[in-house]
Amino acid sequence: MALGTTIRDFRKQRGFTLQVLSDQLGVSCSFLSAVERGVKKPSVAMVQKLSDVLNISPSYLFGIGMEKVYGEKIRFIRKGRSLTIEELSELSGISPERIQAYEEGTEEPNLETLDRLGEALSVTIRYFLEKSADALSIGERVRREREKQGLTGVALADKAGITPAMVSQIENNQAEPSLDTLENVAKALGVSVCYFLLEQEDVENLVASLNTDVLSLLGDPRVQAVLRAVRDLEAGDLKFILNYIQFFKRNRSLLD
Repeated sequence: MALGTTIRDFRKQRGFTLQVLSDQLGVSCSFLSAVERGVKKPSVAMVQKLSDVLNISPSYLFGIGMEKVYGEKIRFIRKGRSLTIEELSELSGISPERIQAYEEGTEEPNLETLDRLGEALSVTIRYFLEKSADALSIGERVRREREKQGLTGVALADKAGITPAMVSQIENNQAEPSLDTLENVAKALGVSVCYFLLEQEDVENLVASLNTDVLSLLGDPRVQAVLRAVRDLEAGDLKFILNYIQFFKRNRSLLD
């Protein structure tokens, strides 16, 4: 479904008139109408504001539903527990076919099902529902994806059809790219444009950023025991542990 059509559908679903939504977005009614008809494209800032005003993830605006988000989280934590789909089925009482459908994003679990899966996977239902606090700017995400693929700023600019100066400005948060530009950058990097617009790191990209040693450690029962131990800590306690980890990383050579 086209972006403009999706915006219109969600606007009507929320009971907003064109005038009411345009007022909240700070744009003219005629401009919003042109966006909904596909005549014009919204800015990145407008997409982010639409997400806030309509209370939906940017993923929804680009046609990616929560089925995909839930599926990634279920698969991630299941593999982290070293469980097969059949083993998770036995623990949760949910059929293997249904779990596979959840992980593939072809079905969306309801809250009762998420609660059962959470209990079987030793996580609270908040794991599936809450947003992560690990927020990254658009520029930081572009730079990280570019560096991960071993591309220079010039190479990315060439692939995306923009200037190297624009790449630099985006990565340093000195310029806000148009939606067209961001789509070109996303295509050049082989990622979804949603990745740059989401407020938090999605599970798939988080896993992809881990090195193979860390991924193998996630399957270690001792590591899983540590993760289970810290999952319900108070915010202050968890912050202390994270600060200690940062201290350890900075001063590792002194501790050998």
